[in-house]
Amino acid sequence: MMSQAQQIKISDKVQGVIERDFSNKVVDRRELTIKLFHIGTGTPSRQELIKSLSQLINAPEDKIVIRKIYTSYGAGISVAKVHIYNKKEILEKYEPKHLLSRGIGKKKEGEQNASQEQKSS
Repeated sequence: MMSQAQQIKISDKVQGVIERDFSNKVVDRRELTIKLFHIGTGTPSRQELIKSLSQLINAPEDKIVIRKIYTSYGAGISVAKVHIYNKKEILEKYEPKHLLSRGIGKKKEGEQNASQEQKSS
C-alpha cells in the first residue's frame, strides 16, 4: 500500500497519478487506479500506458492489463483501471479474451490493409 499518490510520466504531454494501489491477494494481482492528465492531447493508448507502467514498476508488459480508460468529453483528464499479475496463467484465467488481444492486433490490421490494396489493384 502507498501512503501518497505516486506520479508517473506516460509521455512528454501525458502525466499520471496513481490514486489507488491495491494488492488483491485472493486473485494474486495488483489493482491500480491512475488519473491521467492529457490536456490538449488525445487519450493515451493502452500500449503507451503499458509501456510506461512496465518501466515504473518493473513488471513485464505481458502481465499488465488495462481494464478500462474513462475519459470525460473535452476534459483532458482520464481514469485508467489497471490489473498487474504475477503469473500469466492467473491473468488468462481472470481477464476477458477481448482485452488480452487489444493493442496486439495493430500490426495485423496494417498487414490486412496492404493485402486488400494488392487485391484491388
